[in-house]
Amino acid sequence: MEWDADGLAHRAELSAYIATPVCSPAPALTERIRLPDAWWARLREAIEAVAVTPSPGSRSPVITQEYIHRAIPRYLGNTGVDTTVTRWSLAHGDLHWANLTRPELTILDWEGFGPAPFGFDAAHLYAYTLPVPEVAADVRRTFADVLATPDGRLAELTVAAMILQAAERDPVHARLAPLVSAHLPVQREQANPR
Repeated sequence: MEWDADGLAHRAELSAYIATPVCSPAPALTERIRLPDAWWARLREAIEAVAVTPSPGSRSPVITQEYIHRAIPRYLGNTGVDTTVTRWSLAHGDLHWANLTRPELTILDWEGFGPAPFGFDAAHLYAYTLPVPEVAADVRRTFADVLATPDGRLAELTVAAMILQAAERDPVHARLAPLVSAHLPVQREQANPR
């Protein structure tokens, strides 16, 4: 909850201790994990519930339209995809393997939630799963109807641009960058990261 009063900004967060272990100690999956169908179904239901939840009016977006217009051409070149987001929905905004628990699913680390391009959470999780193709196939299968749409494609391109930009600053994203580049579903002109 966030509010302003008497010229001061206030924020209150409710936290809970979760004893269930995370799926991975790092955001990007590095080894194959086996998750039951019920876990995947619960993840799908949770992401769908978040996406249809009205966004609090004061909540900042996970990513802005301006960033998308700027970053996709800069980091991916000419994708042939219109970078205008036509469908925004609420998203966790940082859905990766260090924010998911198993064997019981809990989604952790909600401080960055907000409006994002529809399909952003599915695209984000998929990108962080690319190092383990077997699990990446599970993510793709779970969210196939989302990622196969024009909205999902734009979400994937947005996440790819974010990862390629972050690759300049940290080793986690530097390791993901070549996998993301190889996965991109478009023929693209040379991007200029500078």
